[in-house]
Amino acid sequence: MAETVEQSYNQQTSYNAVAGMASALQIRLDTSKLLEDIEMYLKASQIIVKKDEVSGKIFTAQVLLGTPKANAAGIQSILNCVSTVINPQVVQGNFPSEAKGVCNMFDNYIEELNINIASNLVSNSYEYGMKESDVEEVCDFIMMLCIPFMTRLIDNKERDSYAATIKTNESNVVKNQDTGGFRLFGSSSP
Repeated sequence: MAETVEQSYNQQTSYNAVAGMASALQIRLDTSKLLEDIEMYLKASQIIVKKDEVSGKIFTAQVLLGTPKANAAGIQSILNCVSTVINPQVVQGNFPSEAKGVCNMFDNYIEELNINIASNLVSNSYEYGMKESDVEEVCDFIMMLCIPFMTRLIDNKERDSYAATIKTNESNVVKNQDTGGFRLFGSSSP
């Protein structure tokens, strides 16, 4: 990710003040928070709010809370992999269901995703600097975020709900430009 999580957090915090002015569609499609949650987990860090004792300014800092689950290259590689699933384009797909509560396409996708993430982590754990004991935990953490995200595709409910989100009303007004009546084509003669 080009910017640090801390920079993104600061931008998001200041953005919250004007979130009411943001497009509801933009808010619904923003996946950066999910990816940042994964990054913070992998780095074993947390964003905390601090106050500078000298100037009194409030700022945020990223603090390490434990041992990172992977090295920097590994974290970036895992995030790149996960961002192919958690992104605004994917969530606009469609998993049709066969019956109420039954969606084989979703179930198959989640099973395949779990296998692919686990395989990626196992085969690259040495390069990623991961402990063998952390591989399953990292996979489970990622899947716990991917599963609810991907449920948005079932029965096309995500795109169906856009209609209410982006509904607009249009009206036309015909104005009387002089007291002689309405002019349809702009001519001054009656």
